[in-house]
Amino acid sequence: MIKLIGFLTRKHGMDVADFQAYWRDVHAPMIARSPGLLRYIQSHACPEAYDEYPPVFDGVAEAWFDDIDAFDAAVASPGWQAAIADVANFMAPGGGRLFATEVPIIDALPSPRERRGMVKFIGLLTRLPGLSVEEFQHHWRDIHGPLVHAEFPEMRRYIQCHAIPDTYAMTPPPAYDGVPEAWFDNLDVFPWRMVRRTGDERASAAARDSQNVFLQPIPSIVAREVVILE
Repeated sequence: MIKLIGFLTRKHGMDVADFQAYWRDVHAPMIARSPGLLRYIQSHACPEAYDEYPPVFDGVAEAWFDDIDAFDAAVASPGWQAAIADVANFMAPGGGRLFATEVPIIDALPSPRERRGMVKFIGLLTRLPGLSVEEFQHHWRDIHGPLVHAEFPEMRRYIQCHAIPDTYAMTPPPAYDGVPEAWFDNLDVFPWRMVRRTGDERASAAARDSQNVFLQPIPSIVAREVVILE
């Protein structure tokens, strides 16, 4: 199974609440009609966090398919084509996407129903120059992942989304090399040091290791999931 991850910015001048309502209630049903779509989740940036922490994107879309051929068939369908035509009504150009496979580090709460209402951290990782895709994925999975797990005991679930190596030859290539996703009960327990590292906090093992693997600073989003198709 593969996961398509897309990054959304709302149209200039559009209110956050209007963007989220349009994306959820108007645009989502078009995508949901696509053949071969196994699951579809929208992650909406938390509105109450915009003033303190403006997100790099207003939302992240995740759609699961059996494989790339199934995705291509979905794109050719009337529902997906209608969704493409609808994009300009609520989205700004750009954003990018990647096809990924999931690597569970904390494999809890697997059902979206179990995570309803939780806060979700989404990071956007770009590997340092000189690191191959294979080296990056190994380090992130086997070395960095356990360090993050140890530093943030508040995490209820932690999934790494690794860009599929073969897709680097596609046009366009992956927008990012990887997307970490971590769930927390609510904003009250969310560790804001995940998105705002200070000099002192770089003393942590995970933060020190981050400098060796990822371009800095790491863009991120703090969001809540909206389940469209489960």
